[in-house]
Amino acid sequence: MTHIAEKVKIFLDNDFIIRKCLFRNIISLRALARYIIQTLNLEEKNLDAVISAVRRYKREEKNKTEAELKKLFSRISVKTRSNIVDICLRKNKKMLEQLNKINSIVDVEKGEVIRIIQAEESIRVILDEKNLDKFFDYFSKSDCVSTEKNLIEINLHFTLEATRTKGILSLISSSLNAEDINIIEVISCAPELLVFIKKEDLLKALNVINSLESIMKS
Repeated sequence: MTHIAEKVKIFLDNDFIIRKCLFRNIISLRALARYIIQTLNLEEKNLDAVISAVRRYKREEKNKTEAELKKLFSRISVKTRSNIVDICLRKNKKMLEQLNKINSIVDVEKGEVIRIIQAEESIRVILDEKNLDKFFDYFSKSDCVSTEKNLIEINLHFTLEATRTKGILSLISSSLNAEDINIIEVISCAPELLVFIKKEDLLKALNVINSLESIMKS
């Protein structure tokens, strides 16, 4: 039972839309339980246990989660930056050595940015598209696994309480996904959340964020 309750909690924590419908009593507990069983590959005999776990989650999490998120969204600021490029590099010794040199291509006083993310097998470099030629002074195009142009960076700046509040990332990502907005990259540096999307999705994304602000304030 505890094992099932934990799985149900993780599932609901990561799906803001279902969680919102659950908290607003516009979703059938039995239908939701069957959907969870199907999605998590649980056995049908666990239906009652899943329903109980959903009820417990609803009771314990609703007020706490909504209060925390409402507080955060009442003081959110939103900034956008256009003409961003996202470059994926193969990770090796040569690439790491070159990375130490490319900060020189950025003029911080003019507000230019460069964001670098290192993973196990690759490196992401995000910068202003106007600096792309300077970037290729240090790297060849053959070093790049992929290059995404015409991106928008949306900077969601929360209060410091965001570092202790769960559900922010899943709320944003699931809400954007529900509007068929493809998220190219996400960088979390609490209390800031940077979301990178295609230029053509900007208006839809801002509408989603405005809707979330309205919902949280209601």
